[in-house]
Amino acid sequence: MDAGLKHQLSNLTDREKVKFNRQLLIYLLFLVVSIIFWYLNALSKEYTTVLSYPIKYEDFPKGKVLVSDPPPELELKVKGFGFTILRSKLTSYLNPVILPINIFRLDIQRKDNQYIYYLLSRATKEWIGNQLGSEIQLVSILPDTLFFKFTDVVEKKVPVQLQSKVEFAKQFMQNGRILIQPDSIIVSGPQVILDTLKTINTNELNLKGIKDTITKEITLIPISKLSFDSKNVTITIPVVKYTEMVLTIHIEAENVPDSLKLKTFPATISLSCWVGLSDYDKMTPFMFRATVDYKILKNNPSNKVKINLTKIPSVVNNITFHPKSVEFIIEK
Repeated sequence: MDAGLKHQLSNLTDREKVKFNRQLLIYLLFLVVSIIFWYLNALSKEYTTVLSYPIKYEDFPKGKVLVSDPPPELELKVKGFGFTILRSKLTSYLNPVILPINIFRLDIQRKDNQYIYYLLSRATKEWIGNQLGSEIQLVSILPDTLFFKFTDVVEKKVPVQLQSKVEFAKQFMQNGRILIQPDSIIVSGPQVILDTLKTINTNELNLKGIKDTITKEITLIPISKLSFDSKNVTITIPVVKYTEMVLTIHIEAENVPDSLKLKTFPATISLSCWVGLSDYDKMTPFMFRATVDYKILKNNPSNKVKINLTKIPSVVNNITFHPKSVEFIIEK
């Protein structure tokens, strides 16, 4: 076969491909249009169907807190045109049904300090139907009865616990304790939860390269079924530039009977710490206390005794000292 014939066949094949692709495109276009018209026709008809509709409960009895978990969704049997039902289904999670419990007449049973409320779903039909709109008819609701368990609200003052990751710039350190205001908040909720609640945590505070005192407002982490009288606190982290200081601290003996004397060798320790420049001139060895405990020696005889730092000023950081333990003698 010569080159000219091969070229003609090649061109013919390309034309057939273009024609096939054009026909396929037209077919798909008509198919999509047909589906759209069918769907529009279907949605224009009236249907009866069941929607799983989200519900938000509000306005509980005064002085009571909900301790049960009512259903987050109700099965609503509705009647309406397809367009309206589809729209309700698509927007339901953005616009849940609001059910204020206190506006309905409830049957109540008390057991110990808890209250079980019974609400017949048919009593809420008109209220829920109005929220669905006039284009949808609410036929029925499942479950047919809603149950709510309440307990008395109690209050407790709970300390706030800061959660933080703080890194200081070189030659800077924290100068004293972190101030939290308020340092405690009033928490309201079920007694059973408050009895085990020790602290309220803040969201984590992350700071790096700090050179100056920081004051920030930080939110508290919410706890289900509890309410706080404040949702945030203000924290202040005092920051100061530091220098290193070395002190000689005399070792003291504790719990030694009056009839005995305990001497250590050596009699002092060398202590190194970081201290703010503003506090440097105020520091003295008497602001620290290094001790050994006679009771430990009595119960665990040894030729050396461990040294404990029992007094440290709040304005210093990064404390190291040596020796950690010393030899001793006991004299009568």
